[in-house]
Amino acid sequence: MSSPICAACGGEVCPHYEAASDYITGDRFQVLRCVTCGCGQTSPAPADLGRFYPAGYRQFSKPVVWVLQILYRVRVKRWAARFAAPGSVFEVGCGNGLMLATLRDLGWRVAGSERTEAAARIPRERFGLPVIVGGPETMVPSAQYDLLLMFQVLEHLHDPSGAVAALASHLKPGGKLIIGVPNFASWQARFGRDTWFHLDVPRHLHHFTRQGLVALAARHGLDVESVSFVSPEHDPYGWLQSILSKLDTRPNRLARLLMRLDKPDPLNLLHLVAGCFLGVLAVPLSLASWVAGRGALIEVACVRRAQD
Repeated sequence: MSSPICAACGGEVCPHYEAASDYITGDRFQVLRCVTCGCGQTSPAPADLGRFYPAGYRQFSKPVVWVLQILYRVRVKRWAARFAAPGSVFEVGCGNGLMLATLRDLGWRVAGSERTEAAARIPRERFGLPVIVGGPETMVPSAQYDLLLMFQVLEHLHDPSGAVAALASHLKPGGKLIIGVPNFASWQARFGRDTWFHLDVPRHLHHFTRQGLVALAARHGLDVESVSFVSPEHDPYGWLQSILSKLDTRPNRLARLLMRLDKPDPLNLLHLVAGCFLGVLAVPLSLASWVAGRGALIEVACVRRAQD
């Protein structure tokens, strides 16, 4: 059997974390790291990820959802501002459809995909969006778009290089592909190590760095136009949960409570109270990491390289 190689740059990988635990099932996975670009990958990668996604996964309470919706709308409007006029957009892994619905409200022609029929039904019924089942390989071969989105999706795919290659072929001249993923080279990742909240094995099969994303884009004829490390949606909470996980034998206890996977027993409620105080520390840590280019999320905007 051949040795694994980095999905981003094709470099050699070696063990980085021997036993990172899944906070949902308790299963343990090795995390490998590329010696060239620093990207990581989860090993072994489960062929079927179904059992690692319980019914309550990422189904947060209404106050949490309300805050996330506000922050996501701000991010989407910033994407739309990159264009002189609304165009066509396709989002791979569109979730509940909020981002596509926001773009539609701004005048864009929208479409998206989700990994299962059950997941695709949610944005269809909630916002009336045209959502297909599958990944980039299920897109209409001749379809061309001004904007392609993979926000918090690429890290979940078994073949991220193939996905980027497929999407690159669907970009109009001057179109943009925007990818948002957790930053494996962030301060938060280095602090949390194998209990870092955004490591999220095995749902996150790949773990990216800026260097790796630039290499991955270049392999498929794309240039990185801009890079951002600012993420008020993910960074402060990531610090908060990663700090709490350092103090507890059970990782991500607060996240499990907020997703309503666990009941609010005294220990879980103690974490909730502690989180309110630690949140004061999480904000300046996030701000400092953004200024230093070491935020917990990295977002790159890619454009197709001009043909000679």
